[in-house]
Parts: sequence; structure tokens; C-alpha cells
Amino acid sequence: MRPSNESPGRGGTGRRIPRRTRFAAVAAAAVAAVLLAAGCSSSSTSSTSAPASSAPAATSAAASTSAAASTSASAAPTGTVPASDTGITATTIKVGMIADVNNPLVPGLFKDSVNVVNTWAKEVNAAGGLDGHQIQVDFCDGQLNPNATTACVIKACQNDFALVGTSANALVDLSDLDGCKDATGKATGLANLAAFAFVPEVCDPDTYGVGGVGSYCATAKQSPSTYEVPVGDTRYLVAHNPGLHGIWMYDTDDPTFKLTEEPLFQAESNLGIKKDGQGFYPLSGGVPQSALTPFIQQIKASGSTFVYDDTTTQSMVLLRKEAQLQGVNNQVKVWECNSGCYDPAFAQLGGATVNGTYASLNDLPYLSDSKVNPSLNKLITDLGGPGNINNNAVLTYTMALLFQDAVNKVVASGQPLNRASLFNVLNNDETAFTANGIIGATDISHHSQSNCSVLVQLQNGTWTRVDPTTPGTFDCNAANTSTLKMSVS
Repeated sequence: MRPSNESPGRGGTGRRIPRRTRFAAVAAAAVAAVLLAAGCSSSSTSSTSAPASSAPAATSAAASTSAAASTSASAAPTGTVPASDTGITATTIKVGMIADVNNPLVPGLFKDSVNVVNTWAKEVNAAGGLDGHQIQVDFCDGQLNPNATTACVIKACQNDFALVGTSANALVDLSDLDGCKDATGKATGLANLAAFAFVPEVCDPDTYGVGGVGSYCATAKQSPSTYEVPVGDTRYLVAHNPGLHGIWMYDTDDPTFKLTEEPLFQAESNLGIKKDGQGFYPLSGGVPQSALTPFIQQIKASGSTFVYDDTTTQSMVLLRKEAQLQGVNNQVKVWECNSGCYDPAFAQLGGATVNGTYASLNDLPYLSDSKVNPSLNKLITDLGGPGNINNNAVLTYTMALLFQDAVNKVVASGQPLNRASLFNVLNNDETAFTANGIIGATDISHHSQSNCSVLVQLQNGTWTRVDPTTPGTFDCNAANTSTLKMSVS
């Protein structure tokens, strides 16, 4: 259960190292912070399993539908349209990649995401580039620092065609993004294809991702606001565990996280998970295990059978250790974490204590499904194996594929390739994007919540598909998205 790559608690926005006030609080969770990368989604009780390649991304060349397909297979024909704007020459296209890598809290935090973008560029270039243009990746380190991140945006505006795979927790000043001038001097903006984004970035008109909080962004100034949230995993869990009741914990290290996490929790409760105590509890992701004792006491007193921790991976590990210490680990039927927990390191951190934990993904589980998806398999092979990637890096890859797809669509339309035509495609033509089957069909253009997800569970130390069980597929039941109106203060 959780925000997507655009809601911070599940459906697609990825997990994060907190920004602003959270910089201090996160120190205690630094060892696990690299796991906080992905976006989460949901699964369903009546599973309508859709093959991941059933709606391949349309490109100006062949779509990825065969075993031979890869990111390089969708490169556009050479030099077919005029191309002129900042970041474009007769032979190259420069893309900016802002990621938090060098920082005092979690050194190397999103280095895997940077490596993914560089690997994607090499694959595309080896196949002839995009419309004959070789991709150059212009990396800039956000350093978990708002000033450094702003400087990166300014640099990208001056030198790059677009931002691809942005993985920056401190991107809070959006004025330089929105006011970026193109080569003609017009403030066209700079397209930001982000691996994850949170309020306010997620609501910025120049930002695109695989999550969907468009309904919230459109009604954010209304009371109540409208939310579309993923609940497929809840539908599955309620069907297989009748009578669930328990608590949800939301991240307090950034006040904006509550805006998208509480509506998700409420939608899950509406599906039949009864609230124990106050139901939704605030929690900092960097607290020590001793600070979790009151939550476990509430769980014990209520006989709770459901617990969802939407803070940090480290918090989930400590919560379950404290539950074991207090003798309630086996009392709870469903322990659920956000998609940041989907990583072999989670099992290493928690050992047998964290077995049984569920997580919901809106992308293919790379640990089990890479062999059935040619693009994902090639990426992981080129990176040197699954140990060199994580879920946030996979979402970064989907954004690289989105950029590739959008450029190819501009070329196929015969328009000149520039920032304005790129925005035109992103805003109108990316309505069923699948990233070569790595995600279910997603309406990027309208920032909509996808119905497609995969539920996984840690079983005997190995992350295993639960719903649907067939590798390479998603549960895309229309009921996996719930719409509700809610005021969050």
C-alpha cells in the first residue's frame, strides 16, 4: 500500500531521503536509506493479469514486443527532422541527470540511478542514437542540498535539452525549472522526467513520472481535495485475510508527505481494514527502536492484525524487531512496507524477523522478472548484475525510456525537435506508456494513477511474487484505483 511514483506514500513516486527538516532526522536511518527508492502501487483480489508487454511503448520505430527488443531497438531513423534548441547540436543531444550522490548522510545514495542513465545512453548510442543524435549525459550532484540542487537546475537549463531520471530529494525551488528559457529566449520550461517526486515538485507542470497524483494537484487548493490512490494490494490482502484491523504510520520528516499518505490510508480503511486506536500515526523515519515501543503497545493492546509502515526501510526493520521483542510479531497477519523495502538488503538488515513483509510495486520486480523482459534483462546485464541496481534505479530507467519514446514520437510526427515539441508529446501523446513492459500502461500525460501493480512478499529471505504470480505480468484491474475526497491538515 503506498504513493506512486507520484504520491509519496505509494504509487509510483519513489521513496526518499527526507529533505528540509528531515536532513537531521535521517541520520539514524542512513544505513538503509539507499533502499528508499521506489514508488508503490497495489494489487487486486480478482486478478486481471496483464502481460507487461501487452501495451508496449509506441515509438517512431518498432515497439518493444519481441524477445529481441531493447531500449536500443526503438531508436528513431537518422536525421529525419530539424533539431535545434539548447542541448542539441547536429550530432548530439545533451540530457541533464540530477541525483543525490555525494553527501554526508548516505554517500553514494543514488549512484545506481546515475549508472542506469549512462548505461541507457550507451545502448541508444550503440544503435545509432536518437534520430542520428548521440546522447550525452550531463550529471550534476544534488548532494541532498537545496542550494546545490538549484544550481544543478540552472546549469541544466543553460546546457541540456531535458532532465532525465531526476533523483533529487532537495528539489524544492521550481522557479528555475518552470522559467527556463529555450534557445529563442522564450520561457518554455525544462522537462523534468523524474524517477520520484514529492509535493510541490510532483505538481509542477514541467515534471513527469510514473506515479499519478494529478487529481490532487488539480484540486490542491480546494477543500476537500480529490485523490486517486492505488488500492489493489489492499483488495488482495483483505480478500485473503478477512477482518483485518490495525494501524498505519506516515512519515513526518517532511510535512508534505502527509498530504498524499493519509488519503491512501483512508481508502484502504474504506475497503475493510478497521482502524485501531487513532488509526493513522505520525512517525519520523530516523527514530531509534526504543521510540517504537508505544506503537507496538498499541498494536498489542488492540490485538492488531495489520500494520503498514510508510516511513523508511530502517523503521520497518526496527518496528518488526521491537514487535518480536514484545511478542506480537506473529499476532499481526499483514506487515506491509513501501517499495523501498524491495531489496535484498532489507532481508539482510532484518534477518528472519522481517520474513512475511509485503510490498507493492508499480514496476516489474527486477529480482525475479528480469529474464522475461528483454529491456530489463539487458540493462541488468550491462550493469553487471542485480546487485548493481535497486527499485529507484529501475524507475530511473523508465524515465530514460520515456524520454526516448517522446523524442521518437516528435520525430515520427515530422515536427522540429526542440523543447516545445518535446513538451507537446509529453503533455498529449504519452497516455499508455509501458517502458517496454517494465510498468503497466500509464497515462503520463495526464499524471494519472495507473491501475497496474505487483504485490510481493518476503518469504524465507527471498522476495516472491504474490499477486499476480506469473512473471512479467501486472494486476491491472480497474478497481485497483480508488477515488475519494478528503481534507488533510
